[in-house]
Amino acid sequence: MRIGVVALTALLLLPGAALAASRTPEDAVRRNNVGADLLKQGKLAEALAEFRQAVTADPAYAAAWRNLGFALDKAGQLDEAVTAYQQAVALEPEVNAYNNLGVLYDKKERYAEAIQEFEKALKLSPGNATVQKNLEQARQNQSILQERQARIAQAKREAEARPRDPRAAYTLARVYASFDDKDNALTWLAKALQLGYDDLDFVRTDPVLAGLRTDPRFAQVLERRRLQ
Repeated sequence: MRIGVVALTALLLLPGAALAASRTPEDAVRRNNVGADLLKQGKLAEALAEFRQAVTADPAYAAAWRNLGFALDKAGQLDEAVTAYQQAVALEPEVNAYNNLGVLYDKKERYAEAIQEFEKALKLSPGNATVQKNLEQARQNQSILQERQARIAQAKREAEARPRDPRAAYTLARVYASFDDKDNALTWLAKALQLGYDDLDFVRTDPVLAGLRTDPRFAQVLERRRLQ
């Protein structure tokens, strides 16, 4: 699960007509431009269809790949969007494509790759404030993720070293909850209660578990403890 950090902002869609090389087939250019117009109208599915047709008509049309990647990102199809942007930068290194590919990597918590893409973008546009901000955010996200992994690993080692200790299990549940990992937090909370953790008043008021208490499974875990 992605940790709760500020989302990065993608750069704006580039119109393909202005970027189309003279050798690009007319049908590819037309479909790309129609797709851009449809996207501006909020007709995402139709725009995607046009961009797909554009890259099919000319697989070397970098602008259409960029637009396809942008539209796929808006549609929430992140893996396909990554592939489209990878194709775009392979055909034509370009600031927006590098930036938007970095944004996608950031969304997928692939921060090292995101940093690489933002750095490539800055080499092409050293004064680009948006890319610089995204690079700084990706570095911060990477640092947060590393801290998260270290804290979870430490708490897991302690829980494994004391497998019958309800407080060790509860501590691990709190660590997961602090990173909004509800599935693991609830699993370890249930284990802590099963092992005999008995401070139920604290469980109900623990501020670290505030996000869990809105999940229906939280009440179910406490109910199972009551029935033991």
